[in-house]
Amino acid sequence: MRAPTMNVFKKNESAKPAVEHHPPSSKSTPPGVLFKSMPSWWMTLMAYALAAGFCYLIHQFFLWFPPYLREVFKNLRGLPVSWADIGLFWGERSLTWIALAAALYHNLWQVSTRYQLTSHDIHIETWFPFRRVVSAPYGSVRRVGYQQSPLGLIFDYGHIEIDTGSPSGLLVLLNCPRPKKFISLLQSKVEPILQPHLAPHRRSTDPQ
Repeated sequence: MRAPTMNVFKKNESAKPAVEHHPPSSKSTPPGVLFKSMPSWWMTLMAYALAAGFCYLIHQFFLWFPPYLREVFKNLRGLPVSWADIGLFWGERSLTWIALAAALYHNLWQVSTRYQLTSHDIHIETWFPFRRVVSAPYGSVRRVGYQQSPLGLIFDYGHIEIDTGSPSGLLVLLNCPRPKKFISLLQSKVEPILQPHLAPHRRSTDPQ
Protein backbone atom coordinates (compact mmCIF):
# COMPACT_ATOMS: atom_id res chain seq x y z
CA MET A 1 0.00 0.00 0.00
CA ARG A 2 1.60 3.30 -1.08
CA ALA A 3 1.51 6.09 1.47
CA PRO A 4 0.25 9.52 0.34
CA THR A 5 2.90 12.05 -0.72
CA MET A 6 2.43 14.28 2.33
CA ASN A 7 2.88 11.33 4.71
CA VAL A 8 6.18 10.44 3.05
CA PHE A 9 7.52 13.95 3.62
CA LYS A 10 6.40 13.92 7.24
CA LYS A 11 8.19 10.64 7.78
CA ASN A 12 11.46 12.13 6.46
CA GLU A 13 11.23 15.25 8.60
CA SER A 14 10.27 13.73 11.93
CA ALA A 15 12.06 10.37 11.46
CA LYS A 16 9.01 8.64 12.89
CA PRO A 17 7.60 5.53 11.31
CA ALA A 18 4.46 6.15 9.36
CA VAL A 19 1.39 4.29 10.52
CA GLU A 20 -0.47 2.48 7.78
CA HIS A 21 -4.13 1.75 8.16
CA HIS A 22 -5.06 -1.56 6.56
CA PRO A 23 -8.66 -2.40 5.80
CA PRO A 24 -10.01 -5.18 7.98
CA SER A 25 -9.40 -8.55 6.37
CA SER A 26 -12.23 -10.99 5.84
CA LYS A 27 -12.55 -14.10 7.96
CA SER A 28 -11.93 -16.38 4.99
CA THR A 29 -8.74 -14.67 3.79
CA PRO A 30 -5.80 -14.34 6.22
CA PRO A 31 -3.88 -11.04 6.40
CA GLY A 32 -1.26 -10.76 3.67
CA VAL A 33 -3.14 -13.08 1.30
CA LEU A 34 -4.52 -11.37 -1.80
CA PHE A 35 -6.15 -14.43 -3.36
CA LYS A 36 -6.93 -17.86 -1.95
CA SER A 37 -8.97 -20.60 -3.57
CA MET A 38 -9.16 -24.29 -4.38
CA PRO A 39 -9.69 -25.66 -7.91
CA SER A 40 -13.18 -25.21 -9.29
CA TRP A 41 -15.95 -27.55 -8.11
CA TRP A 42 -17.42 -27.60 -11.60
CA MET A 43 -14.71 -29.93 -12.90
CA THR A 44 -15.29 -32.29 -9.97
CA LEU A 45 -19.00 -32.40 -10.76
CA MET A 46 -18.11 -32.99 -14.41
CA ALA A 47 -15.84 -35.90 -13.40
CA TYR A 48 -18.69 -37.58 -11.50
CA ALA A 49 -21.10 -36.94 -14.38
CA LEU A 50 -18.68 -38.55 -16.85
CA ALA A 51 -18.19 -41.50 -14.50
CA ALA A 52 -21.96 -41.98 -14.21
CA GLY A 53 -22.37 -41.82 -17.99
CA PHE A 54 -19.53 -44.31 -18.50
CA CYS A 55 -21.05 -46.72 -15.96
CA TYR A 56 -24.39 -46.55 -17.76
CA LEU A 57 -22.80 -47.31 -21.13
CA ILE A 58 -20.83 -50.18 -19.64
CA HIS A 59 -24.01 -51.64 -18.14
CA GLN A 60 -25.79 -51.42 -21.49
CA PHE A 61 -22.84 -53.09 -23.22
CA PHE A 62 -22.84 -56.01 -20.81
CA LEU A 63 -26.57 -56.48 -21.31
CA TRP A 64 -25.99 -56.82 -25.05
CA PHE A 65 -22.67 -58.71 -25.18
CA PRO A 66 -23.19 -61.92 -23.04
CA PRO A 67 -25.05 -64.03 -25.66
CA TYR A 68 -22.24 -63.52 -28.18
CA LEU A 69 -19.54 -64.34 -25.63
CA ARG A 70 -21.33 -67.53 -24.56
CA GLU A 71 -21.50 -68.65 -28.19
CA VAL A 72 -17.75 -68.15 -28.47
CA PHE A 73 -17.14 -70.30 -25.38
CA LYS A 74 -19.45 -73.03 -26.71
CA ASN A 75 -17.35 -73.28 -29.87
CA LEU A 76 -14.07 -73.44 -27.94
CA ARG A 77 -13.14 -76.91 -26.74
CA GLY A 78 -12.16 -77.41 -23.14
CA LEU A 79 -13.49 -74.06 -21.84
CA PRO A 80 -16.61 -74.23 -19.66
CA VAL A 81 -19.36 -71.73 -20.38
CA SER A 82 -19.43 -70.76 -16.68
CA TRP A 83 -16.11 -69.01 -17.21
CA ALA A 84 -17.87 -66.58 -19.54
CA ASP A 85 -20.36 -65.69 -16.81
CA ILE A 86 -17.55 -65.13 -14.30
CA GLY A 87 -15.67 -62.94 -16.77
CA LEU A 88 -18.77 -60.87 -17.54
CA PHE A 89 -19.55 -60.40 -13.84
CA TRP A 90 -16.08 -59.18 -12.88
CA GLY A 91 -15.51 -57.30 -16.12
CA GLU A 92 -18.51 -55.01 -15.62
CA ARG A 93 -17.73 -54.38 -11.97
CA SER A 94 -14.05 -53.72 -12.61
CA LEU A 95 -14.78 -51.08 -15.25
CA THR A 96 -17.39 -49.48 -12.97
CA TRP A 97 -14.94 -49.30 -10.05
CA ILE A 98 -12.25 -47.78 -12.28
CA ALA A 99 -14.61 -45.03 -13.45
CA LEU A 100 -15.72 -44.19 -9.91
CA ALA A 101 -12.13 -44.32 -8.63
CA ALA A 102 -11.05 -41.83 -11.31
CA ALA A 103 -13.79 -39.38 -10.27
CA LEU A 104 -12.94 -39.83 -6.59
CA TYR A 105 -9.24 -39.28 -7.32
CA HIS A 106 -10.02 -35.94 -8.97
CA ASN A 107 -12.30 -34.99 -6.07
CA LEU A 108 -9.62 -35.71 -3.46
CA TRP A 109 -7.04 -33.75 -5.44
CA GLN A 110 -9.44 -30.82 -5.74
CA VAL A 111 -10.29 -30.53 -2.02
CA SER A 112 -6.63 -30.92 -0.98
CA THR A 113 -5.24 -28.23 -3.31
CA ARG A 114 -4.94 -24.51 -2.57
CA TYR A 115 -3.87 -21.61 -4.77
CA GLN A 116 -2.69 -18.42 -3.04
CA LEU A 117 -1.31 -15.02 -3.93
CA THR A 118 0.46 -13.60 -0.89
CA SER A 119 2.14 -10.25 -0.42
CA HIS A 120 5.44 -11.64 -1.73
CA ASP A 121 4.92 -14.85 -3.77
CA ILE A 122 2.69 -17.35 -5.56
CA HIS A 123 1.95 -20.33 -3.33
CA ILE A 124 0.56 -23.69 -4.46
CA GLU A 125 -0.04 -26.46 -1.95
CA THR A 126 -1.58 -29.91 -2.38
CA TRP A 127 -1.85 -32.98 -0.17
CA PHE A 128 -3.02 -35.62 -2.67
CA PRO A 129 -1.75 -37.99 -4.00
CA PHE A 130 1.36 -36.72 -2.21
CA ARG A 131 2.27 -33.50 -0.43
CA ARG A 132 3.65 -30.86 -2.79
CA VAL A 133 4.38 -27.21 -2.05
CA VAL A 134 5.54 -24.70 -4.68
CA SER A 135 6.39 -21.06 -3.98
CA ALA A 136 7.46 -18.67 -6.73
CA PRO A 137 8.52 -15.10 -5.80
CA TYR A 138 7.05 -12.33 -7.91
CA GLY A 139 10.52 -11.40 -9.18
CA SER A 140 10.80 -14.75 -10.99
CA VAL A 141 7.65 -14.24 -13.10
CA ARG A 142 8.36 -13.58 -16.79
CA ARG A 143 5.02 -14.19 -18.48
CA VAL A 144 1.47 -14.97 -17.37
CA GLY A 145 -1.66 -16.09 -19.16
CA TYR A 146 -4.70 -18.31 -18.89
CA GLN A 147 -6.86 -20.60 -20.99
CA GLN A 148 -10.58 -21.24 -20.71
CA SER A 149 -12.77 -23.87 -22.33
CA PRO A 150 -16.38 -23.07 -23.28
CA LEU A 151 -17.47 -24.41 -19.88
CA GLY A 152 -14.74 -22.36 -18.23
CA LEU A 153 -16.13 -19.21 -19.84
CA ILE A 154 -19.59 -20.03 -18.50
CA PHE A 155 -18.55 -21.01 -14.97
CA ASP A 156 -15.52 -18.67 -14.69
CA TYR A 157 -12.56 -21.01 -14.26
CA GLY A 158 -9.50 -21.84 -16.32
CA HIS A 159 -5.89 -23.00 -16.47
CA ILE A 160 -3.40 -20.28 -15.47
CA GLU A 161 0.10 -20.54 -16.95
CA ILE A 162 3.01 -18.75 -15.27
CA ASP A 163 6.46 -18.68 -16.85
CA THR A 164 9.14 -18.37 -14.16
CA GLY A 165 12.08 -19.26 -16.39
CA SER A 166 12.45 -22.63 -14.65
CA PRO A 167 13.94 -25.57 -16.62
CA SER A 168 11.02 -27.70 -15.40
CA GLY A 169 8.62 -25.65 -17.51
CA LEU A 170 5.54 -23.55 -16.83
CA LEU A 171 3.85 -23.30 -13.47
CA VAL A 172 0.24 -24.30 -14.18
CA LEU A 173 -2.75 -23.76 -11.90
CA LEU A 174 -5.37 -26.22 -13.11
CA ASN A 175 -9.07 -25.28 -12.98
CA CYS A 176 -8.40 -22.07 -11.05
CA PRO A 177 -11.58 -20.07 -10.39
CA ARG A 178 -11.76 -16.39 -11.36
CA PRO A 179 -8.61 -16.50 -13.56
CA LYS A 180 -9.04 -12.92 -14.77
CA LYS A 181 -8.98 -11.63 -11.19
CA PHE A 182 -5.98 -13.81 -10.37
CA ILE A 183 -4.03 -12.46 -13.37
CA SER A 184 -4.97 -8.86 -12.51
CA LEU A 185 -3.75 -9.21 -8.91
CA LEU A 186 -0.60 -10.97 -10.05
CA GLN A 187 0.25 -8.29 -12.61
CA SER A 188 -0.19 -5.56 -10.00
CA LYS A 189 2.53 -7.25 -7.95
CA VAL A 190 4.86 -8.26 -10.77
CA GLU A 191 4.98 -5.02 -12.80
CA PRO A 192 6.57 -2.83 -10.06
CA ILE A 193 9.34 -5.44 -9.72
CA LEU A 194 10.03 -6.04 -13.42
CA GLN A 195 9.56 -2.39 -14.45
CA PRO A 196 10.59 -0.25 -11.45
CA HIS A 197 11.32 2.74 -13.69
CA LEU A 198 7.58 3.10 -14.28
CA ALA A 199 6.79 3.53 -10.58
CA PRO A 200 8.05 7.17 -10.27
CA HIS A 201 6.19 8.10 -13.44
CA ARG A 202 2.98 6.61 -12.11
CA ARG A 203 3.36 8.39 -8.78
CA SER A 204 3.87 11.70 -10.56
CA THR A 205 0.79 11.20 -12.68
CA ASP A 206 -1.45 10.04 -9.84
CA PRO A 207 -4.11 12.64 -8.93
CA GLN A 208 -3.37 14.38 -5.64
